[in-house]
Parts: sequence; C-alpha cells; structure tokens
Amino acid sequence: MVKAEQGQGYEVSATLGRQMLRYAASRGIKPEALLDSLGVDPALLDDPDARFPVDTYLAIQEEAARLTGDECFGLHMGEFTEPGSYSIVGYMMMNCCTLAEASEKSGRYERIIGTMIQGGVRFGLGTVTFLLSQPKHAPAMSRHCFESAMSGIVRMMRTLAGREIDPLEIRFSYPRPASTAEYERVFRCPVHFGRKATSITLPSGYGDLPVAASNPGLLAYFEDYAKRFLDGIDAKERYGRLVTKAILAHLDDESLSIRLVAKDLAMSPRTLQSRLKAEGRGFSELLDDTRHALARRYLRERQSVEDITYMLGFSEPSAFRKAFKKWSGLTPKEYRESMAETV
Repeated sequence: MVKAEQGQGYEVSATLGRQMLRYAASRGIKPEALLDSLGVDPALLDDPDARFPVDTYLAIQEEAARLTGDECFGLHMGEFTEPGSYSIVGYMMMNCCTLAEASEKSGRYERIIGTMIQGGVRFGLGTVTFLLSQPKHAPAMSRHCFESAMSGIVRMMRTLAGREIDPLEIRFSYPRPASTAEYERVFRCPVHFGRKATSITLPSGYGDLPVAASNPGLLAYFEDYAKRFLDGIDAKERYGRLVTKAILAHLDDESLSIRLVAKDLAMSPRTLQSRLKAEGRGFSELLDDTRHALARRYLRERQSVEDITYMLGFSEPSAFRKAFKKWSGLTPKEYRESMAETV
C-alpha cells in the first residue's frame, strides 16, 4: 500500500497525476481500480491545486506502465499534455504573448507543477537548450518521468503556438532502447541516448513565436494567483524544509538529533518541535523520510549496503537493514530485486 502523505518535500501537482490516469484510461486501464490496487485514495487527485508525494506518483506510474505493457509509457503520456496538466502554470503560459515569455513563466513557477525534475537553460550560437535533471536528494526517477516531461514540453509548445514546432535535437542520459521509432515520431528530430544530460535544443528564434490565444489581462490574474500559491507552500512547509536541509548536512553523523539541528537553526529544541508540529510534522518523521528516500535512491544506484549504512548515519548494516524493512516492508536486497523488474 502506498502512503499518501507528504514526504521530504518532493511533490507533484495532482494535475500531473490526472494526466497520467487519462493516458492509462485510453489504454483500457480503469483509474479507480489502478489507484485502489495501490491503496491510493482517488480524492488525492480531485483538487487541481492539490499536491501529493513523488513516491506515490512513481508507484502509480510504475504500476500503470506494467498494466499497459507500454515500453514508451512516459513518452505517450506526454502526448496527453494540455495547459491544465501544468496546474495554474499552464493557464499562465497559455495567456503569455510569446513562447519565450511562456518559458520564463514556466521556469519561475515550476515548483507549483512539482519538485521531482528541475530545469535549466543554456544558450548557444543560434540555439537555446533546456536541460532536465533530478534534484540531488529526490527519489530516483524512471526514464518514464523524463520522457513524459520532454514529450510534454514539445506538445505544450505546439499547443501554445498553434503550429507544428520541431526541436533541433533531443538528448537522454540513459542507454538507447531497442527501438527509437516512437521517439522519432513524437519529436520529429534527431534523438540521442547515453549522453551526459537530458535536454531539448531549439532554434533561438522559437521564443519570438506568438502564443495563439494570449490574453494579458488573464495572464496578470493567473500570475497573481501563482504568487499567492507559492507563498502558501513556503509558509506551510518552511520549518520542514529547513530541518530537512539541516538533516542532509549532518546525515552521516551518528549524533544527529533534534538538538543538533535546533542549534544549526539558532533555536531551542522545544521551539523547533513546536514549529514542526504546527506544520503537521515531527523531527523523527522527517529524519526517517529523508533516510528512506535516499536509501531507495542509493539502492537503485547499486551502492553497497555497507556504504549506504555509513552515508545515512547508521551504526551498522544490521541497523540499516532493520530500519529499511520497517519503512518499506522489504529488505534492501528484496527492494533492489523488485526495482530490477521495473523500468
């Protein structure tokens, strides 16, 4: 069963989850049955302003990909992208004057969409390249995450401009699949695999293309809403984020405690406990969430149990194994084997 609770600050918009379920439904998978099989409450995705943990999103994605038998699940899911898939950010982009302005708004407010993938921009001679990467301590993402993001970007650009826009080049950081036919159909440009970074390159002039249905008045309304939305996220999670950051800084220290973190934040342990409680969190919960997320990532990266034990601040491998079993219901070995069976 998937725990539908906030975890370590890595979340996605419910609208991305709904996009995924729309694609799964198009392949004959009943969304309610899919969510029920994972113990996920469908109400979690009802509110377009809601956010839910990346872990839950990944679990739904893995199961949907398995049920559909689609090796290009993420790539095809991205073709279902519409402005509403990006929450309030999508509606903002739809009312910008140009694609360059839409891109700028997307980058500025991307945390509303989610925090599992981060973007960057690199300018070249007559080109602009958008880079996608995973935050350092986020749960390990499958290739479906990056393929849906990349496919969604291309789909969104074409929708906003009201015309067919083809990238100059697409790059993925993972190995080349057996067939690239679907990638070539979706992107209509050279697609490379096994590169240092995942990226999409476009002619620099693409940014001057007008957005087909822009409305400056609506843009101002949606941007004001987006600013207040981010302010609400920041206010709600302020101390949870600060504590998580401090935990990461001291994670390999066996003496890590709320007292040590409170000292870093220049407050008493009692005050810190009170602030976390007001946000519905606790220090032990945050510590466990952080260790669990990193443990899963390190296991996927084939790190040894001994190294993970040291990196997460456990006294010995047996202590780590016991904790991991408590968190996930699986031993580290069983978890690693289960991941080898999924894409």
